[in-house]
Amino acid sequence: MQADVATLIVAGLALAAILVAIAVVDFRRLVIPDLLNVALATGGFGFQLIVQRDNAALQVLIAASTLAVFWALRRGHFLLTGRIGLGLGDVKMLGAAALWINPLLLPVLLFIASAAALLFIGGQVVAAGPAAARSRVPFGPFIALGLGCSWALEQFVGLNLGIL
Repeated sequence: MQADVATLIVAGLALAAILVAIAVVDFRRLVIPDLLNVALATGGFGFQLIVQRDNAALQVLIAASTLAVFWALRRGHFLLTGRIGLGLGDVKMLGAAALWINPLLLPVLLFIASAAALLFIGGQVVAAGPAAARSRVPFGPFIALGLGCSWALEQFVGLNLGIL
Protein backbone atom coordinates (compact mmCIF):
# COMPACT_ATOMS: atom_id res chain seq x y z
CA MET A 1 0.00 0.00 0.00
CA GLN A 2 1.43 3.36 -1.03
CA ALA A 3 1.01 6.28 1.36
CA ASP A 4 -1.02 9.29 0.28
CA VAL A 5 0.60 12.68 -0.13
CA ALA A 6 -0.74 14.10 3.16
CA THR A 7 0.67 11.14 5.11
CA LEU A 8 4.06 11.57 3.43
CA ILE A 9 4.13 15.29 4.17
CA VAL A 10 3.28 14.80 7.86
CA ALA A 11 5.74 11.89 8.19
CA GLY A 12 8.44 13.84 6.36
CA LEU A 13 8.00 16.89 8.59
CA ALA A 14 8.08 14.75 11.74
CA LEU A 15 11.17 12.91 10.52
CA ALA A 16 12.89 16.17 9.58
CA ALA A 17 12.14 17.73 12.98
CA ILE A 18 13.57 14.73 14.84
CA LEU A 19 16.65 14.55 12.59
CA VAL A 20 17.38 18.26 12.97
CA ALA A 21 17.07 17.96 16.76
CA ILE A 22 19.45 14.98 16.78
CA ALA A 23 21.96 16.78 14.55
CA VAL A 24 21.95 19.96 16.64
CA VAL A 25 22.28 18.16 19.99
CA ASP A 26 24.96 15.76 18.73
CA PHE A 27 27.05 18.56 17.21
CA ARG A 28 26.84 20.58 20.42
CA ARG A 29 27.22 17.84 23.05
CA LEU A 30 28.57 14.78 21.18
CA VAL A 31 25.63 12.73 22.46
CA ILE A 32 22.28 11.62 21.06
CA PRO A 33 19.71 11.67 23.86
CA ASP A 34 17.70 8.47 24.30
CA LEU A 35 14.49 10.52 24.12
CA LEU A 36 15.30 11.59 20.56
CA ASN A 37 16.15 8.02 19.56
CA VAL A 38 12.86 6.86 21.09
CA ALA A 39 11.04 9.58 19.12
CA LEU A 40 12.80 8.44 15.93
CA ALA A 41 11.90 4.79 16.56
CA THR A 42 8.31 5.55 17.56
CA GLY A 43 7.80 7.74 14.50
CA GLY A 44 9.25 5.09 12.21
CA PHE A 45 7.11 2.35 13.72
CA GLY A 46 4.02 4.55 13.44
CA PHE A 47 4.87 5.30 9.83
CA GLN A 48 5.20 1.58 9.08
CA LEU A 49 1.86 0.86 10.75
CA ILE A 50 0.19 3.43 8.52
CA VAL A 51 1.95 2.59 5.26
CA GLN A 52 2.69 -1.14 5.49
CA ARG A 53 0.83 -2.58 8.47
CA ASP A 54 1.31 -6.19 7.28
CA ASN A 55 5.09 -5.82 7.31
CA ALA A 56 5.48 -3.78 10.52
CA ALA A 57 6.55 -6.81 12.59
CA LEU A 58 9.21 -7.70 10.02
CA GLN A 59 10.42 -4.10 10.02
CA VAL A 60 10.81 -4.24 13.82
CA LEU A 61 12.82 -7.46 13.49
CA ILE A 62 15.06 -5.81 10.90
CA ALA A 63 15.53 -2.77 13.15
CA ALA A 64 16.46 -5.02 16.09
CA SER A 65 18.92 -6.89 13.87
CA THR A 66 20.42 -3.62 12.68
CA LEU A 67 20.87 -2.50 16.27
CA ALA A 68 22.52 -5.83 17.17
CA VAL A 69 24.90 -5.73 14.20
CA PHE A 70 26.07 -2.19 14.94
CA TRP A 71 26.38 -2.91 18.65
CA ALA A 72 28.58 -5.92 17.78
CA LEU A 73 30.70 -3.73 15.46
CA ARG A 74 31.03 -1.14 18.20
CA ARG A 75 32.03 -3.78 20.75
CA GLY A 76 34.44 -5.50 18.36
CA HIS A 77 36.16 -2.22 17.55
CA PHE A 78 36.53 -1.49 21.26
CA LEU A 79 37.99 -4.94 21.97
CA LEU A 80 40.49 -4.57 19.13
CA THR A 81 41.56 -0.97 19.73
CA GLY A 82 40.60 -0.09 23.29
CA ARG A 83 38.75 2.96 21.92
CA ILE A 84 35.10 3.62 21.27
CA GLY A 85 34.70 4.42 17.59
CA LEU A 86 30.90 4.44 17.32
CA GLY A 87 28.85 5.94 20.12
CA LEU A 88 26.01 4.00 21.69
CA GLY A 89 23.60 6.77 20.65
CA ASP A 90 24.71 6.26 17.04
CA VAL A 91 24.05 2.52 17.35
CA LYS A 92 20.56 3.18 18.74
CA MET A 93 19.93 5.76 16.02
CA LEU A 94 20.83 3.29 13.27
CA GLY A 95 18.42 0.76 14.79
CA ALA A 96 15.67 3.39 14.93
CA ALA A 97 16.49 4.55 11.39
CA ALA A 98 15.89 1.01 10.12
CA LEU A 99 12.22 1.46 11.04
CA TRP A 100 11.85 4.26 8.49
CA ILE A 101 13.27 2.76 5.31
CA ASN A 102 13.35 -0.38 3.23
CA PRO A 103 16.18 -2.60 4.56
CA LEU A 104 17.82 -2.61 1.13
CA LEU A 105 18.35 1.14 1.54
CA LEU A 106 20.45 0.73 4.70
CA PRO A 107 23.66 0.58 2.62
CA VAL A 108 22.59 3.80 0.88
CA LEU A 109 22.04 5.46 4.27
CA LEU A 110 25.47 4.29 5.46
CA PHE A 111 27.18 5.40 2.27
CA ILE A 112 25.70 8.89 2.44
CA ALA A 113 26.47 9.20 6.16
CA SER A 114 30.04 7.93 5.83
CA ALA A 115 30.85 9.97 2.73
CA ALA A 116 29.47 13.14 4.31
CA ALA A 117 31.43 12.52 7.52
CA LEU A 118 34.64 11.95 5.56
CA LEU A 119 34.08 15.13 3.57
CA PHE A 120 33.46 17.02 6.81
CA ILE A 121 36.67 15.69 8.37
CA GLY A 122 38.57 16.43 5.17
CA GLY A 123 37.32 20.00 5.29
CA GLN A 124 38.42 20.30 8.91
CA VAL A 125 41.89 19.01 8.03
CA VAL A 126 42.21 21.51 5.19
CA ALA A 127 40.98 24.37 7.38
CA ALA A 128 42.72 23.53 10.67
CA GLY A 129 45.57 21.18 9.80
CA PRO A 130 46.26 17.47 10.22
CA ALA A 131 45.56 17.43 13.96
CA ALA A 132 41.87 17.95 13.16
CA ALA A 133 41.74 14.38 11.78
CA ARG A 134 42.12 13.05 15.32
CA SER A 135 39.33 15.12 16.87
CA ARG A 136 36.03 13.55 17.91
CA VAL A 137 33.32 13.97 15.31
CA PRO A 138 29.62 13.40 15.98
CA PHE A 139 28.23 10.81 13.56
CA GLY A 140 24.55 11.44 14.35
CA PRO A 141 24.20 14.44 12.01
CA PHE A 142 25.58 12.36 9.16
CA ILE A 143 23.29 9.43 9.95
CA ALA A 144 20.46 11.99 9.96
CA LEU A 145 21.49 13.17 6.50
CA GLY A 146 21.71 9.59 5.22
CA LEU A 147 18.32 8.67 6.67
CA GLY A 148 16.63 11.80 5.34
CA CYS A 149 18.01 11.24 1.84
CA SER A 150 17.23 7.50 1.84
CA TRP A 151 13.69 8.04 3.08
CA ALA A 152 13.06 10.78 0.51
CA LEU A 153 14.46 8.58 -2.28
CA GLU A 154 12.17 5.74 -1.30
CA GLN A 155 9.04 7.83 -0.84
CA PHE A 156 9.29 10.59 -3.42
CA VAL A 157 11.49 9.22 -6.15
CA GLY A 158 9.93 5.79 -5.98
CA LEU A 159 13.00 3.79 -5.04
CA ASN A 160 10.75 1.22 -3.44
CA LEU A 161 12.57 -2.02 -4.12
CA GLY A 162 9.49 -4.17 -3.62
CA ILE A 163 10.79 -6.29 -0.72
CA LEU A 164 8.54 -4.80 1.97
